[in-house]
Amino acid sequence: MPSSDRRRAIGALLLTALLAGAPFAARAQDTAPDSPRLERVRAALAQGEGTASFWRDVAAGGAPLVEPGANAGEALVTFLWRGTPATRSVKLSWAMRSEQGFALARLAQSDVWFLTLRLPAGLRASYQLVPDADVPPGADRMARARAEDAVARPDPLNTALPWPPAPTHAPVAVEPTAPMVAPRSVLRLPGALPEPWLDVPTPTAKRGTLAHLRLASQRLANERDVSIYLPAGSASAQRLPLLVLFDREAYLDRVDVPGLLDALIAQRRIPPLAAVFVGHPAPALRGTELPANPAFADFLAQELLPWLRARHPALSPEARDVVAAGSSYGGLAAAWAGFRHPEAFGNVLALSGSFWWGPRNVPRQPDFDRWGEGEWLTREFARSERLPLRFFITAGRMEITLTGDGGGILDTSRHLRTVLQAKGYPVHYQEFAGGHDYYAWRGELAQGLIALLGDRAAQ
Repeated sequence: MPSSDRRRAIGALLLTALLAGAPFAARAQDTAPDSPRLERVRAALAQGEGTASFWRDVAAGGAPLVEPGANAGEALVTFLWRGTPATRSVKLSWAMRSEQGFALARLAQSDVWFLTLRLPAGLRASYQLVPDADVPPGADRMARARAEDAVARPDPLNTALPWPPAPTHAPVAVEPTAPMVAPRSVLRLPGALPEPWLDVPTPTAKRGTLAHLRLASQRLANERDVSIYLPAGSASAQRLPLLVLFDREAYLDRVDVPGLLDALIAQRRIPPLAAVFVGHPAPALRGTELPANPAFADFLAQELLPWLRARHPALSPEARDVVAAGSSYGGLAAAWAGFRHPEAFGNVLALSGSFWWGPRNVPRQPDFDRWGEGEWLTREFARSERLPLRFFITAGRMEITLTGDGGGILDTSRHLRTVLQAKGYPVHYQEFAGGHDYYAWRGELAQGLIALLGDRAAQ
């Protein structure tokens, strides 16, 4: 078997093992479900009974249904939708990937639509349900996404943990932040990461300040929105560490990082620190600025940091006190900023970093080469002398490629970890049960700050 076919076969096996039991749209409507609870409903329907008692139980206990898996490392999770005679289709929209998609099936001819998945214990994920999307015939990926986003909504049977949270800091912006993103529902399986920093009552956690400003760059010949967080009591603080975090709008509107920092500081899990949230002049520039762009890294080190320190003299001048952080392309950008400017950034916090990236292996780019080699930055670290950097790297165990070719975020994060450890870098590496999801990244960001800065909290 050729190596490419062998990789695809391995990928198919991995995906089958991960999502075994998923009833996709092509499945017969009366197929026995994998969920024992739904199998009892199916049997009752076959005897002429209805679904009213089932829906009463769901309303009382909530959804999705969570049942024991084959072992302690997994759970059987069933997403539900109560359909009407007019319901044509229902889809689960979330950060995981599957070649077949995540379509719910109708149980017999009832009003029960369901999708059962075997998922890892401790999973943290946000999701929406998409009923009856009007996808135009022949629609490409973007057109399909627009049609589905138009009708996507939170799970009406899951109201326990809405997402995103309400922001704790009212805007004081020169230009206000972007509107809140569409609400989603949250799934937290038994064994999920405890997040005690979210338990701090608002009156207990003293709030820092958040200011929204514009910054012009001569190097990039553009200007952008940036937001600056300062901890409570920062006027008397000395040598504040600094968090430089990419994807400004997402981490303000979806994750409420200012509120997270308030809580972490109040619990003395991290020292008081400042943070700057870096946006882009236009959304389309994200894919140009973040992936190992020398000019963007130079802007950060030679324009942004001096500008910040001139405005806020309490910021530490030492690289060991500066954390470059981000997710996806932002994780790649954080590692690149440290690599290109270790004199400015001493810590890298990468959440599901796009370390698969190479200059010519990005799909939908004009110079895309499907055979182009990825993991460019990992090879740069392998070739260079060890730099004065520390790392916190995390990736989701479900961030795999569909073809099993080793080019996914999980595999390439593991590879970077191994290269860095072989070079002698201090690396804190961990994996979480989940995917490419801001909900999971909130907890991972908190853990990363604690790992990189927590030893200074009592100083």
